[in-house]
Amino acid sequence: MGVVTIEMDLSSLSDMTTQERITAIADTGATLTIAPAPVLRKLGIQPVDTVRTRIADGRVIERQVGFGFVTVDGKHTPARLVFGEPQDPIVLGLAVLEELGLAVDPIGRRLIPADFILYKQATEGPPV
Repeated sequence: MGVVTIEMDLSSLSDMTTQERITAIADTGATLTIAPAPVLRKLGIQPVDTVRTRIADGRVIERQVGFGFVTVDGKHTPARLVFGEPQDPIVLGLAVLEELGLAVDPIGRRLIPADFILYKQATEGPPV
């Protein structure tokens, strides 16, 4: 198995016609999508909050987040985007993958369509 690298287009919520294409790692272990802060600012995406996140080595760090559109393989979704710092990897996270209806095929090193799960009822016992 290996790393799955993809191309994604970013744009602001107010102007989908101006886009920046960046290369990212599709990472199902990352909740949020990380893009370089200068790219987000160039698109007019502004920080609206700060989130705490745990990184692979166990440390907890803080990063600014803002909202924009992510487009992968012609599919679009609004997303909360992390303003990545120079040392941060560029990542397409699980939340956006799920919103786009995509899954990672680690053997084929590509993204594949995935079914959306809207509701799953327990087969036994009372509804919860």
